Amino acid sequence: MPDLIRGQRLKLTDLTPALQLELGVRVAGPAPEYDVSLFGLDPQGKLSDDRYMIFYNQKQSPEGAIQMLPGGGGETRFALDLSRLPKAVERLMVTASVDSGAFSQISSGHLSLSAGGRELARFPFHGADFGQERAIVVAELYLKDVWRLSAVGQGFNGGLDALVAAYGGEVKTAAPAPQPAPPQPAPPRPAPTPAPSPAPVNTQRPVAAPSPNPAPSPVNTQRPAPPAPAPTPPPPSAAPIRLTKVTLEKQGQRASISLVKGNAPQPIHVNLNWNKGGGTRKGLFGLPMAVANADLDLGCMYVMKDGEVGVIQALGNRFGSDRFAPYIMLDKDDRSGGASDGENLYILRPELIQQVLVFAFIYEGTSDFTSVGGRLNIKDAGGNEIAVQLNNPDARRTFCAIAMFENVGGTIEVSKEERYFQGHQDCDQHYGFGFQWKAGSK
Repeated sequence: MPDLIRGQRLKLTDLTPALQLELGVRVAGPAPEYDVSLFGLDPQGKLSDDRYMIFYNQKQSPEGAIQMLPGGGGETRFALDLSRLPKAVERLMVTASVDSGAFSQISSGHLSLSAGGRELARFPFHGADFGQERAIVVAELYLKDVWRLSAVGQGFNGGLDALVAAYGGEVKTAAPAPQPAPPQPAPPRPAPTPAPSPAPVNTQRPVAAPSPNPAPSPVNTQRPAPPAPAPTPPPPSAAPIRLTKVTLEKQGQRASISLVKGNAPQPIHVNLNWNKGGGTRKGLFGLPMAVANADLDLGCMYVMKDGEVGVIQALGNRFGSDRFAPYIMLDKDDRSGGASDGENLYILRPELIQQVLVFAFIYEGTSDFTSVGGRLNIKDAGGNEIAVQLNNPDARRTFCAIAMFENVGGTIEVSKEERYFQGHQDCDQHYGFGFQWKAGSK
């Protein structure tokens, strides 16, 4: 049984016909506890029913299709019966979070998928895969004609509260602990303690005895713990974090693009450029020979939230559109690298995407990526930039999967892939988009 790698997707029917499964997640690190949770989301990727947030103090869904099992060996386990899930739940997000520290500090972790007592797939991850995030999205089970598994392995800024908010749940902050009254000459009349406001989800640990007659709350998510002083709340985030300019140097490194809610378009601009001329091909006696026109083509494979899949590229004149779905558009085909702005891809409605894999391939003029100095530059609507250099070219292959864009709870996570393949079909088989390929021209 081969291990899954980050970004890999597969049909569950390729592993087992069973819909009764077991998921296990283990995280090993310095923190005393890592909280593993499972979110049941609707087709819009939102937690429309808080009863489908399964975690340490809500251990099963209403009909019992999802159950958190008693722990064993440091692993958090869930029993799933996908046949019993309501139609409104089409995605199951498996997450992990920590109260203090960061996931870069973990030594190892894994997700395992089993059926009938037999392990079917395993997705390992390590601290080197993450930065200072206090939460990660480990994997996703999603329904697209059949149930499928995606090995996500993406860091998420903030902890469990941030995950709940990102998936559309409401987070209730704990009320401050009551302070003793200062000494008075006469005993003061006691003031009534106000009841806390109700809220669907409360991820705070208890900090004091509850007030009398509290208002009822649909979900009690307080983990039993000894009374403790109220924690200092984190400073509020008034605006998305500015990336300014981030360079992704190594495979697997990532950065986030926050999508501000509202009606204004928030396009993402993806630019591919390379050295003018600069390519080589084999000449007489196999010696390298400079060529004037190295033609690199930019494109993408995409999956939308509504399940639509497709390819945008110059080959076959699939340039996309800025007026019609999927609202992804390639502006031109620069056959020489002579254009100062190279080739440009625009993701005009990033809130509608699920995944977009940006790729480049050599159409003509050079035999590989080693001498063209390919580079990708990404700009969001706020002017922040993410740079990806193709600094580990493979001299044997002419197709490069450069970067993956993934919509994780309304935030676009961009990761450097830089994986080289023989062509489109090999890349598709690796990432599991499931296209039918045939020869094309432009």
